[in-house]
Amino acid sequence: MERVVDKAIVLVCCLAGLAVVPWEPLLLVALLVSVVVAAAAEVLPRRFWALPPLAFALVALALPAFALFLPLAVYDLARDDHPAVRACWALPALAAAVRLPLPATFVLLLGCSLAFLLSYRTHRSQTEQAAYRRLRDSVQETSLALEEKNRGLREKQDLEVKLATLAERGRIAREIHDNVGHLLTRSIMQVEALQVVHRDDERVRGELAQVGATLHEAMSTVRASVHDLHDDAFDLETQLREAAAACATLAVDVDYRAADVPADVGYCFIAIVREALSNAARHSDASRVSVSVAAYPAFYRLVVHDNGSVPPPAALLDRPGAEAATVAAAGRGIGLATMADRARALGGMLRIDYDQGFKVFVTVPKEDLA
Repeated sequence: MERVVDKAIVLVCCLAGLAVVPWEPLLLVALLVSVVVAAAAEVLPRRFWALPPLAFALVALALPAFALFLPLAVYDLARDDHPAVRACWALPALAAAVRLPLPATFVLLLGCSLAFLLSYRTHRSQTEQAAYRRLRDSVQETSLALEEKNRGLREKQDLEVKLATLAERGRIAREIHDNVGHLLTRSIMQVEALQVVHRDDERVRGELAQVGATLHEAMSTVRASVHDLHDDAFDLETQLREAAAACATLAVDVDYRAADVPADVGYCFIAIVREALSNAARHSDASRVSVSVAAYPAFYRLVVHDNGSVPPPAALLDRPGAEAATVAAAGRGIGLATMADRARALGGMLRIDYDQGFKVFVTVPKEDLA
C-alpha cells in the first residue's frame, strides 16, 4: 500500500510536466504505458519486476515524450538489488534533459529525484518491518518454548512434592503401625493376662476390663488412622507416572481420566500395569507402551497397549477372560494369571488381545465396591 501511495505522488509530479511541454497524442500513450508498467512491477515475481521499468527506460531514451513519465520507472528501478539496474535510469534522464525545454527538464529531474528518495525510504521501511516481524516471531517462539519448559518443570516439581508427601504419609503410617500399634497390642495382652491372674478378685478384674476396653478402643482408632493414612498415601495417577518413569527400556505414555478411584482398584491397576510393563520389556520387541485409565458411570477401565510386532500365543486370544490357570497354561507364565486373579477378586474382568501390539484390557465394576 505504501508503494501505491508513493507512485501516486510520483504520477502527480509527472502530470505537472504536461503543463510545460506542447501537447501531442504520444504523451497520452506514454501516460498509459507508464501506468501499466508501474502496475506490472507490483504484480510480477521479484526476479521479473525490473523488466517492465527497464523496457520503459529504453523507450524513453529514444522518445522524449516517454521521458516525462520516467520517474514512475525510476521508482521501481531504485528498489532493485543490482547497483547497475538502480542507476540505469540516469542515461535516459540526461538524454531527455538535453532535448526537452528547461522547465520540463527541471520537472523531470525533480520527479526522478523524488521517485528515487521515496523508493529508497519505502524499501528501507519495509525491510526493517520485515526484520522486526521476524524478530518478533522469534521472540514469541522462544517465549512459548520457555513457557512450555517452565510448565514442564512446574509439573515435575508438583509431582516430586506429591511423591514426597505421599512417601511421608506412608512413613508415618508405618511408624504408627510398627511402634504405637505394637505397644498397644502388648498392653492389651498384659491387661488380659492380669485379668486371668486376678480372676478371683471381682473388683480388680472389673477395673482391668475397663482398661482393656479403653485399650481396644485406642487400638481400633489407631488402626483406622493407619488405614486412612495408608489409603491417602496412595495416588493412582502418581503411582502410574512413577512406574512409567521407572521403565527405562520403554517409552510409556500415561492417559489418566479418572477421579476418586478406590484404593482397592488403584492397587489392582498399578499391580497389573507393573506386570504388563515388565512383560512388554522382557517378552516383546515393543518400544512404546500406552497406559490409559478412565472412569465410567458403571465401571473403571484400564488398558495397557504396546506396539510390539510379536503376537501372543493363540490360546490367549481364543480364551479372553479365561480362568487364571488356563491363562497361565497358555504359555506366558504366572504373571497373566496373577493379573486375572487381581481383576476377578474385585468382580472385574481381564481380557487379552492383539491389535498392532499386545493389549491388556481390564474393567472393574463400581457396584461391587460398595
